[in-house]
Amino acid sequence: MSPHPARFAAGLAAAFLISGCSTFSGLHDYVRSTFTQTVDPKTNDHVHATVPIGTTMVAAEATLSSQGYNCDTRTGNFTDELGRSRSASRFLSCVQRAGKVSFACENRDQVVVVPSGGVVDEVDVVRGPDCDRAPGPALTPPNAN
Repeated sequence: MSPHPARFAAGLAAAFLISGCSTFSGLHDYVRSTFTQTVDPKTNDHVHATVPIGTTMVAAEATLSSQGYNCDTRTGNFTDELGRSRSASRFLSCVQRAGKVSFACENRDQVVVVPSGGVVDEVDVVRGPDCDRAPGPALTPPNAN
């Protein structure tokens, strides 16, 4: 083999090895983020930094929405960061949007924002199971009947 084809073969082998490692790393990150029930500390810090106590509830919802969360106003029970069951007459419940590939029921980051007087009084970032509430697309093709 002349030096040029040998270099080409070595480069090609290195490219496959590198892409294989990054693919494995990406798969590892996806599996970890899907099945772990622990919030990544960076995510927790980021949410608390971008939605500080005293922020208006409108701004808090807009910020979380821009960060990939779907938010709804709710009443009743929620779980705080310490794992305690809590209750509030009104709070903002935000769930991380599903990725391009997701399971019907998987662990996602969830943020609970409790207001007082129209501003943020408490922020809890937790991670737990979230199941799609809407059924997926029909399995039967159109005009199949």
